[in-house]
Amino acid sequence: MISSILFDLDDTLIVELKSAEESFIETVGQIDYDIDTGEFLECIREQAKEIWYKLPTIDYCLKIGISSWEALWADFTGNDEHFKKLQDLAEHYRFETWNKTLIKLNINNPDIAFKLSNDFKRIRNTKHELYPDAKETLDILKQHYKLGLITNGAPDLQWKKIHGGNLENYFDCIAISGEYGYGKPDARLFQVVLDGLKAEKRNSIMVGNNLNSDIKGAQDIGIKTIWINRINGDSGNIKPDYTVDSLKRIYGIIIAQDNTK
Repeated sequence: MISSILFDLDDTLIVELKSAEESFIETVGQIDYDIDTGEFLECIREQAKEIWYKLPTIDYCLKIGISSWEALWADFTGNDEHFKKLQDLAEHYRFETWNKTLIKLNINNPDIAFKLSNDFKRIRNTKHELYPDAKETLDILKQHYKLGLITNGAPDLQWKKIHGGNLENYFDCIAISGEYGYGKPDARLFQVVLDGLKAEKRNSIMVGNNLNSDIKGAQDIGIKTIWINRINGDSGNIKPDYTVDSLKRIYGIIIAQDNTK
């Protein structure tokens, strides 16, 4: 019988990629230049990733799962030595990403790049959109199960999303990779949540959109999985126990599974 449900955050409960894209477009829309939106989004993703991967902090960021576009609005608060390094690099990283993107688009103006780098950080901090069925699903599940949240990223960013979406009261345990120094698919982060919930692997199920970090990571330590596949993607060699296209289908799956025991 399932007694505990573990949830991923980004693009499972809260809209991450779309919110980032909307923030990029709103930011660049403030300047009086004729910019192709598709070309701009592709360009800033490329520049962000290229610069991000050259920073001396990249190994740690990959370990805990901080993406290049998230770093464009993070504060990296905390006393950990890794976050102190990231704090020192953050403003330069943001400026370089925007400046090189604009240069690629034939706009050579460092002052505009500096302004947009700060404007994007401010705008992105205002967008914490939940999927339409997120709260309805959590309201139902909270009545019957212990709920845990397990998410990769910088703590200041992930807590902004959690608080911005008013999600904190749904969960009996929340584990953010940046608070521990390791992230999904590392078994240790899953175990943090299991221990916090006083739950057993065999009585738990993981819900997430990422096949590697959420699904394979959970399966590797013996936790059943539900893959959130909103785009009709192919799971390849990774085989989730269940696949759904919306959060509202989760409750029915868990009830059906328990009824077969």
